[in-house]
Amino acid sequence: MALEISLSTSGRKTARQIRRAELRVMPDDPLITAAESAAETGRALSTFWRDVKRGTLPPPYYVTPRCPRWRRSELRAVVAAAPRKPAL
Repeated sequence: MALEISLSTSGRKTARQIRRAELRVMPDDPLITAAESAAETGRALSTFWRDVKRGTLPPPYYVTPRCPRWRRSELRAVVAAAPRKPAL
């Protein structure tokens, strides 16, 4: 404990501070939850799941049997490729 205090006061980062900084770094292409994916695509959660079932959105990757995730880049590519409806 005294070693951590002396290292942090000398201007060096402790191992704990380095690990925390590493955890804050977001990967370039994160796997995101269904709720985050729905928000990313601008849909309600139920509409998001309906579009996944229809095949208009990519299928999820299952990290565990009850843990579906989507790649953010795949969702953005589908949204960017979708035709836009003109405003009325």
